[in-house]
Amino acid sequence: MKILIPLVVLAASSAVFAMETDKPTSSLEGSSWIVTGLAAAEPLADHPVRFQFDGKGGISGDASCNSFGGECAIEGDKITISKVRSTRQACDEPVMAQEHNFLVLLASTETWTITPADELLLRGPEGEIKAKRQPAEPQN
Repeated sequence: MKILIPLVVLAASSAVFAMETDKPTSSLEGSSWIVTGLAAAEPLADHPVRFQFDGKGGISGDASCNSFGGECAIEGDKITISKVRSTRQACDEPVMAQEHNFLVLLASTETWTITPADELLLRGPEGEIKAKRQPAEPQN
């Protein structure tokens, strides 16, 4: 009977861990990401989309052709990205189309999750952005 009790505790703690992996597993504060998927499309290899969360309610990055910035409010797995603005440089049509798609998806984002493989999923009614975590840049 003494052996059965630790097995029950182990099984219960494993079930709790499995439930927790469906929830956001990490804070977005101070994290940097490179986009690996925009709805059903892969990003252009020579024009990556990158962004970071500053931990102070801001999001910024490179949308393909232009730099962008905005405000970000996170509560649990809910996220609101607003007041997005960008520079106004012109690029080739495929790059501009990718940038437009990214900014539309970003502005419509409603939920976020980080998978066990450390992939960020931003989801909204317009579609999903998939991104891979990037190492933090050194601070000067």
